[in-house]
Amino acid sequence: MPSLRVYNAIVLTMVSGDEPISPAELVSADGQIEYVGPQRADIEESYDETIDAGGGVLLPGLVNAHTHLAMTLMRGYADDMPLQEWLTTKIWPTEAKLQEQDVYWGAMLGILEMLRAGITCFCDMYHFFNAGTRAAIDGGIRALPSGVLLSFADKIYNVEQAVEFALEVRKNAPSRIVPMLGPHAPYSCTDEMLRQAAAAAAEHGLGIHIHLSETADEVQQVLDATGMRPVAYLDKLGLLDNHVTAAHCVHVDDAELEMLADKQVGIVHCPTSNMKLASGFAPVLKMLAAGACVGLGTDGAASNNRLDMLQEARMAALEHKAHSGDPGVVKAEEALRMATVGSARAVGLGDRVGMLQVGKRADFTMISLQEAHNQPLHNLYSQLVYAAEAADVVCTAVDGVVLYRDGVYPHLDAKHIIARANECAHRLVNS
Repeated sequence: MPSLRVYNAIVLTMVSGDEPISPAELVSADGQIEYVGPQRADIEESYDETIDAGGGVLLPGLVNAHTHLAMTLMRGYADDMPLQEWLTTKIWPTEAKLQEQDVYWGAMLGILEMLRAGITCFCDMYHFFNAGTRAAIDGGIRALPSGVLLSFADKIYNVEQAVEFALEVRKNAPSRIVPMLGPHAPYSCTDEMLRQAAAAAAEHGLGIHIHLSETADEVQQVLDATGMRPVAYLDKLGLLDNHVTAAHCVHVDDAELEMLADKQVGIVHCPTSNMKLASGFAPVLKMLAAGACVGLGTDGAASNNRLDMLQEARMAALEHKAHSGDPGVVKAEEALRMATVGSARAVGLGDRVGMLQVGKRADFTMISLQEAHNQPLHNLYSQLVYAAEAADVVCTAVDGVVLYRDGVYPHLDAKHIIARANECAHRLVNS
C-alpha cells in the first residue's frame, strides 16, 4: 500500500474530546495512520502521494452499518407502498429472479454511490453473498458481508453454507473484508437455525448481523410463536452472547432496551427507511441514555433510494427532534458520531476505523465547504450534518488508497459498471 500525506485540511478526528484541527495533516503508510494533527513545517519525508485538501474537512470514512447493497437494482421500482405489500408483491418476486451476476453488478453500482458519498465501509446482508463479496474486493472498499440464513424464501440458506462462506472469506479475502453470519430475522429463521448460528459464531469468533424488531407485526409473530419478545428470545438462544449487529430495533420495550445496552449489541438506526416504510420511530433517545451502542445505516436502496450517510445523520437528528418535541436532542455532533465511530463500533470494527487516530486504518473522506450552501461557516458539525450533501465529497480513501477523487474513480470503470447494472435491473423488473 502506498504512503500518503493529506495536508492543508480541517481535521475532525471524532475522538471524544478532540476539537477540530486547522490547518492539519494526516499521514498514512501501509494502510495505517502514522500521524494526524497540526500541520508540520519543513517535511523532509517523501510520499507516494500527496493531496492538498484546500481547506476541506477531513473526517473518518462514514460507516454504513446496515444495507442490502445490490438492491440498488430496485431503486424506485416499488415506492410508496405498505411494507407487507411492498415485500410480497414487488420485492420478493423480483428477488426470486436474481442471478449471481445481478448481485455483483448491483453491488458494484452501490459501491460507486457510497464512495462518492464518503462511505468507506458497509455491513451487508443479501442473496448470492459470494457475488457481493467479490464486488467489495474488486471495489477496494471495506466490507462486512454476511452468510445469510433464511428459511421462508425460494432461496433457502442454511448455517453450514453460511459458516463455510465466512471461513473461506476469512482465509482468502483481503483483511478489510470481515465476514459475519447473517440470520435474517427472528421471524424468518427457525429456532434451530438461530441456535446453530449462535454456536457457530461462538466457535469461530464471527459476528452476527440480524434484523430485529423492525415492525410491530414481526414482534407479534415472534410473541405468538415463542411466547417471548424478540430480544429475550434471541438471548435465550444464546445469540446475544456474541457480537451482534442488530438493524432497526424500532419496536423494543424498556426491558429489551436495557438488555441490548447491557450486552453492547450494535444497534443500527435506519431513520430514512423506517420513515419511508412507516415502520415507526426507534427509541434512540432512550438507547443513548442507556449507554447502548448506536450506529446508522441506509438499509437497501429499494427502501431508502439513496446510499447516503450524511443524509442518515441529518434524518437521525431531525426525526428525533420532531418526534420528541425537543430541538435539543441528537445534536449535530452526536449524529455525525453515530455515522462514524458509532457505526464502526456497531459492526465490531471500532478498533480499526471510525476515528482518525494513529494506529487505526487510513479510511477517510474529505468534504469541501466552498459551495454557497455551505457558507458562511459558524459551526463545523452543524454544517456537515444540516447543510453538506454527498455531492460535497471530494475524496474517499480506504487503507490509504484513494478510491474516489473529484469525480474520478482511479481503479474502477464507472460507465461500464452503471451500464451493466442497468442491464441487470431492466431484465429483473421486465421479465
